[in-house]
Amino acid sequence: MNGTGTVRAPDGTLIAYRRLGSGPALVVCHGSFAAAQDWLPFATEMAATHSVYLYDRRGRGSSPYVSPDFAVDAEVDDLAAILSIAGPGSALLGHSFGGGCALSCAARERFGGPVIVYEPRHSIDAPVSAGHIPEIRRLLAGGEKEAAVRAILEKVIELPPSAIAAFAHSPLWERMQQTVDAFPDELRLLDSLTWRPGDLDDIAGPTWLLVGDQSPVLPADREGALRGVLPGLRKAILPGQGHFAYLSAPAALAQAVRECLATEKDDHER
Repeated sequence: MNGTGTVRAPDGTLIAYRRLGSGPALVVCHGSFAAAQDWLPFATEMAATHSVYLYDRRGRGSSPYVSPDFAVDAEVDDLAAILSIAGPGSALLGHSFGGGCALSCAARERFGGPVIVYEPRHSIDAPVSAGHIPEIRRLLAGGEKEAAVRAILEKVIELPPSAIAAFAHSPLWERMQQTVDAFPDELRLLDSLTWRPGDLDDIAGPTWLLVGDQSPVLPADREGALRGVLPGLRKAILPGQGHFAYLSAPAALAQAVRECLATEKDDHER
């Protein structure tokens, strides 16, 4: 069953979502510089077997940007609101920023379904922002969105000049500028994700880590750090893919997600 709707977050923000397909529910929490529509090819692939919930995180697509300095966990509140619509038995997939958000939400809400994180971001080893939030805010306040994107890629994500140039000549560049206003508040949340052993023990369901084997710069990185706080974490490789398989190979990503979910179902039934 396909459809669209909105859900009101605790702070009153209306979060827009769309649903595709039928079957067990899968909620997708997208990453930075993205919106729900970017995940439509993936959702279309998954819709044959699952009800896929795509939502626009605040400041993207049809979900409004609110004033700066909203509560640091507002994104977690938004995701929890979407999960409440998807209902019991849902699975959760988070990408990049969305992966960190998904883990934070799953722990806070004692989420019992499968959680799949695709190269998640967090600050277990060091703050993701590396102290650059004020600089990015200054650039955005001056209307310098392109300069803000470049500063993020260079100083926060630490991409080499050649990779930044490739982004600047790709279709992602326009999306990056459209969504960059919300980035400083994303960083505030990511900087708070400094989990230690025991902090994620309330995640009741199984957890999977997806990693593209072509992601040398943005690995899921810190698999070692994540295993320190999620001892039961399982790992799956996306052959030939990097950080953006939802764009480059949506069918392959959908198959990997199905395999993770099928493994959990089989283990439960044994």
